[in-house]
Amino acid sequence: MENIGGTEPGETEERADSLSYFVEEHEPSWVWSEDSYGHYLRVDLPDFKMEDLKLEVVSPGETAVSGERVVNDNSKCIYFHQKYKLPENSDPENITAEFDGGILYVTVPKKKLTTVKEPEYEENATTTSDENHHQETLAEKSSMDDHRLFSMKYWQREDEATPLEKAFEMIKKNKGILLTAVLAFSIGIIVALHRLESGGD
Repeated sequence: MENIGGTEPGETEERADSLSYFVEEHEPSWVWSEDSYGHYLRVDLPDFKMEDLKLEVVSPGETAVSGERVVNDNSKCIYFHQKYKLPENSDPENITAEFDGGILYVTVPKKKLTTVKEPEYEENATTTSDENHHQETLAEKSSMDDHRLFSMKYWQREDEATPLEKAFEMIKKNKGILLTAVLAFSIGIIVALHRLESGGD
């Protein structure tokens, strides 16, 4: 966790009161972005310097940026104190920040993902009627498919197969012959077209 610049919370107001500054509150523009590694907060702070700013984690789910600068021959103090809610899956202990060209870049790493544990099912778990129906439908379909595959593969009872299944099975068994027939047919068409073109000349 980086600490940028200077003053403790509440010190800005005390300093302003003690030196009789004209105090102006500033509301910086900001935006969050993210990628697979972290969350990134960009705060626009034109005319501020790094020593004018402070970054702190105020709670596990919140960070704060504050700052002040004196202008007009020490007669005016511009300050701000802004809190930002950290996105989910943030690692607040490893926040870093960089200030460049009037922009504060705060990097909040994402927590490393833990492996997802498979849900455990109890034997006497209750499910809704829709879930039961869905499970029974899938189970029945799987059982029917298994029965059909088992009967065709091991018992050669092709009478249980649909016409489409029979056609696919025949193509699989005779794919060499079928490929040769398609190839011969294609060559025949090419030769016939070549003869037509030659005869036409």
